[in-house]
Formats: sequence, C-alpha cells, structure tokens
Amino acid sequence: MKTSLALLIGALLLGGAAAGGRAQQITTLSTASSLVPQGVTLLSRTPQLVLRVRGALVRGVGPRMTVRLNGQPLGTVAVDHTDWRDHAFTVPALLASGTTLEIVFDNDAAAGGEDRNLFIASVGQGSTRFQPGPLQSVYDRGAGALAFDGREVSAGRSDLPWDGALRITWPANSAALASSARLQRQQAARLLQQASFGALPGEIEQLAVTGLPAWIDRQLALPASADFVGAVQARYDLGPEHRPRGAQYHPHQVGHHFWRHASQAPDQLRARTAFALHQIFMVSQHDDSLWLHARAYASYLDLLNRQAFGNFRDLIEEIALSPAMGLYLSHMRNQKEDPTRGRLPDENFARELMQLFTIGLHELRPDGSVVTDASGRPVETYGNADVMALARVFTGYGWAFPDSELTEAKLRAGWPDYSAAGDRRIDLQRMKAYPGQHSQLEKRLFAGKPWERSIAAGGSAASDLKIALDTLFNHPNVGPFIGRQLIQRLVRSDPSPAYVGRISAVFANNGRGVRGDLGAVVRAILLDPEARSLPAAGTGHKLREPVLRVTQWMRAFEARSQTGQFRIDTEMDATGQRVMMSPSVFGYFRPGHVPAGTAMGEQSRTLPEFQLVSETSTATWANLALRMSGAGLGWTGSGADVSARYDALAELAGRGDLEGVVDQLDLRLFAGGMSAGLRQTLIDTMADVRGHDATSHLNRVRAAVLFALASHEYLIQR
Repeated sequence: MKTSLALLIGALLLGGAAAGGRAQQITTLSTASSLVPQGVTLLSRTPQLVLRVRGALVRGVGPRMTVRLNGQPLGTVAVDHTDWRDHAFTVPALLASGTTLEIVFDNDAAAGGEDRNLFIASVGQGSTRFQPGPLQSVYDRGAGALAFDGREVSAGRSDLPWDGALRITWPANSAALASSARLQRQQAARLLQQASFGALPGEIEQLAVTGLPAWIDRQLALPASADFVGAVQARYDLGPEHRPRGAQYHPHQVGHHFWRHASQAPDQLRARTAFALHQIFMVSQHDDSLWLHARAYASYLDLLNRQAFGNFRDLIEEIALSPAMGLYLSHMRNQKEDPTRGRLPDENFARELMQLFTIGLHELRPDGSVVTDASGRPVETYGNADVMALARVFTGYGWAFPDSELTEAKLRAGWPDYSAAGDRRIDLQRMKAYPGQHSQLEKRLFAGKPWERSIAAGGSAASDLKIALDTLFNHPNVGPFIGRQLIQRLVRSDPSPAYVGRISAVFANNGRGVRGDLGAVVRAILLDPEARSLPAAGTGHKLREPVLRVTQWMRAFEARSQTGQFRIDTEMDATGQRVMMSPSVFGYFRPGHVPAGTAMGEQSRTLPEFQLVSETSTATWANLALRMSGAGLGWTGSGADVSARYDALAELAGRGDLEGVVDQLDLRLFAGGMSAGLRQTLIDTMADVRGHDATSHLNRVRAAVLFALASHEYLIQR
C-alpha cells in the first residue's frame, strides 16, 4: 500500500498516534464562533480575547463561565465539553498591562460521584498567551457577590473547583517576534540540526546574530578535541584490572566517550562530520576481533575526527593503514600469494575499499546518476581481477613492532602487550610493511578503462600503496559517491542530482585547484541552496536516526552524567543503532535503501534510515522518550546516569507561559517547524497537569517534552 513519508512515520510512532488523536479535538479560532455565547459578536478586525477551557460535568451539565473585563461582563459560556476548546470574546483594544480580567465560575455542584469544575489551559490575546497561576492571578472564592468581596482569597490557579472569580492582572504585552528575526532563528536552528549534534540553549540566538557562513568558518578552524585515545588510556591508567583481559576492562567505554564528546565538544561540526565519515568508513566493535583493542579502535575514531576537514587522499591512506581497520577487514597479516600452497591474498579490504569507501559498484556521472551501457545496464566500476590486484597491494602489513622485530613469525602471530610494563603502544601506530612479505607481482587496475593503471612488478609496499590509492582518489566516481553520502548523513536523504553535482564539483576543485578538500565539501553541502531552503512537503527531509535524536535531546536540555562517564549502552540496542556497534561493514543502514510499499519507494527515492524502522524500534523509541523526559538514560548501578535539565522551562511554566515553553521546544527540537496541531497538543497536555507548585511545573514540562520527543514530527529533520 502506498503511503507518504510523514504518514508512514506517524502510523509507526506511538507518540504520533497519540498526538494525532489529541490534535483532532482542537477547535481553532476560525470555527470558534459557534462556541461564543449569545450577545457576543465576533469582529474579524478586533483583537479577540481567547480562553481555552474544558469542564468536568455533573449529570451532563458543565460549568458556567462568565468573563469580565475591568468589572464589565463580556459574555457567559456554558462549558459543556470535556476536551479543550477555544472560546473567543471581542474586546475594544489590546489589553494594557495591569488591566483586570475576571473568569467567574458560578454553578459548582457535586452528585453521583461527579464534581463540576472549570479548567483553564490558557488566556490569550494577540501574541500574549499564558496559563493563569499564582504569579498573575488570585482566586476569590464564593458564590454571587462573595466572588468579588476580596475576603476568601487564595493564590491563583488554572483549575477552579469551587464557585468564585479568578482575578487576573494582565501582564505586559509581549510583541510577536519580528518575521525576519524569527526566520533567522529558524535558519540557525536548522543549520545546527544538520551540522552539529544539537543546539545548546542560547546557541541558536548567537548563530542567528553572527550568521551561518561565519559559524561554519569558525568551526572549520577549530582543532579536533575528540581524544578517544585519552579516554581509554585514562581507564588503563587506573590499574591492570582496567586493561585488556582485566576484570574491569570493557571496550564499550569508547561508546561512553562518544556520548560525552557529542554532547560537550566545542568542535561540533568536526564531530558531526566524523560521525558521518564513520558510517561510510565503518569499523565496528560488534566484531570480536576488536574486543581487546579498545585503544586501537579509539585511535581510529580520533583519526576520523582529525581528518574530517582534511584531504580525502590522506584520509583513505590513514584508514588503509589503521590497525583497527586492518583487524576489522582482515588485511592485517595479509600474506602474499604462495602458488605451492594455493594461497591467495585476502581480498576483504580491497573489495570494501572500492565498493564502500571510494568508488561504489557502478560508474557514475558527476551528478550521481548511473552510467549505463547500450543495453541499459549499469556499468560496473570493477571486476574480480581488480579485487585480486588490489588485494596484492595490501600484503605484508602488520602491527608496528620495532623494525628489528619485523619477522615473518611476528607478522603471523605477534600481538601487542597491553600490560603496564610491556605496553609499547604499537596499537596507536600505523601498520608497517614487513620485509619480504609484500607481493612482488604486477597489479593491474581497471584494465580497459580510461583510468587504467598498472603497478609494475617488484615494487615496494609503500610505492604500490601510493599508486593504488592515487588511482582510486582520482577516479571520477569518488566525488559523487562520497559527496552524496555526506549530503545524506548531514542534510537530506534523497538529494537532487543537481545538488550532488554541485558538491562533486567542489570535491574535484575547492576553488584553489585542490581535489578532495573535505572541509570545502562540508561547507558547500551546508550552504547549498537545497540545504538552506525549506523543502516542499514530503520532499527533501531526513529521518533522524536514533543516535541523533538522543544527542539533540542531550544538548537541547544540557544533559549531564552522574558518573561523568555517560553510561548509555544496551538501551539503544532495540533502536537498531547502538553507537560503535554496527552489525556489519555496511553500517546501520545502506545509503541506497528504498523502502518498499511507500510512496517514496514508488518514486525510487532513497530513505536510508528507514532500514531501522520496525515495530520494535518504534516502541523502543516511545519508551526512551518517556525515560528522557523523566529520570534519563544510562545506568549508574542505582539510577539513571544521563539526565536533562528542565529548570528554565519549568520557570516559564511557573509564570503560566506555556506558549513560551512550546516556543523553546519548537526552536530547539524542531527548528521552528512544529505544526499548529502538535503545538496545541503540547499546551493542552501541560494544562492537564494539576497544581502550581514547583513539582507541578516541572511535570508540565516533562509531559510536553515526552509528547514532543515521541511525536512523528520530531523524527523528521527538515
């Protein structure tokens, strides 16, 4: 059955279903005239006063509400509905600061276990909208004239359980944000969603002032701050039990540092780009071969951060000689051919270097479209002969022991000594070529192609490697193949051919005659018109992957770790994306994935992250949203480790400014793209929370955060 992206996500998400149910109950101002009492005329050009209320009924009769302005009645309404609805009243002008507004409830009753009450979600006019509470109102209890005698007065509240008058002192009018300023904030928030792990409070406003290009340039100039190796070494330094094979050793400490770095690093653009590169150049701790080598794995992540804005040619060489990659794709200890034994070099890394890391399976035009032959079939980029030739290039590499120890026996069986006394940190060095162990045969790549290259027999490991990597680096596929994936990881799931073509051109030439400048590529991706303009409905979006949903929550609400270690582990398993634990070299999802049975699939449009969507991952996310809005994530042994700070939002709720709470959620989590329906759902949800003490205000915010995070809208990066 065909369905749109938004509808499919909405159907899958529990939060989206809940939000949809509530949104259907909303009565907008355009239909509010049917709710206005007799004698009250709505004039389209007058600044209407709007009360959003609901009632608790007794024997089918709801509370009666009279609204008075400076002692003069505006009208009376029978609130005979139990869902939130808007009631509009005409007033002569915008209410001035200090004006007295009274909401009178005068038919309290109880019978048959029912109690008639009046509940107020908000009072608003123009850009001023708030939930009444003790800061701006008092409750004068009593029936008839007693509601105005000023004797039995208590703090104002949003629920009226007895006859009385809620007397509100109108606050100073808050002018609506200027259209240009609002747009600047939304643009800043959108950039931070694409270029970072989320916006810190106040960061959006700062970026809106300085401008997007200036922020990108400053980020490009910041040095790498990841230091995954330092985080692992700090654990090793605690004692032998924390080193490999020790009782307290655990390689997933690398993942803990990821959460710390993602939430706190100043070089956010570099960190986000390195995360994108890691999904292309995948090395996963899911593989047992890396279990004892947490520090080597940390070094691999550090090199991705270090090279994120460097040259692509340097990056693929660092990756090819990384011991973590050597272990993962088995070209460490790769032995040359031996015809007497029938032994051939391991082809694993050679194949993935072409298929996944540089040129892909099919020849591409600069815009990423596939080249076809006369029969309309895609033209393959390489064949088995190319894999075998490239495999010979990667023979003879092993751990970086001192030169005096580079023997064949060490190549085949040597391992690092991780004890404090014997640790020479060879896991942090590039693999070395062992003398006499490199294949001396000719290596012919891409025979018959315009970019054919023959590597003469008898070359050294270093010279053969240089020629092979130079050949791949200069292949015309690299720009569109890598550029498109970086667009997908940062901006949108299905970039247009024109977008890919523009980025391919920057990869080919950064404007100064340099090929492969990743910093220039990232800058071009983020400032491209397709990145900066809002896409049409149902196009140009990206399904936000689970890790990015969590990091954005962490930064939006300044989450902190009780232990300082950010112990978020197995709770991400059921989302399909536990950090550093991809199930294979193909990553958590494939860049070319087209979801079957959807409208997008019918159009052959790629939606990679949809490979993670299932009933299990959907339910898991709803449960994680509940935990994130409450105690938090991770585990200390006795409670949640990573929890958010909601104090500032709770303070807004305490002032009755529920609109302000939603405005902040809209900007921080949705980049200003929250729908009117979801906005009203969040306000109504907060209004449903009883009480006006600090705990009640905090609970209001937590309820709104839960509905926001669980909504289908949050899962869409616009």
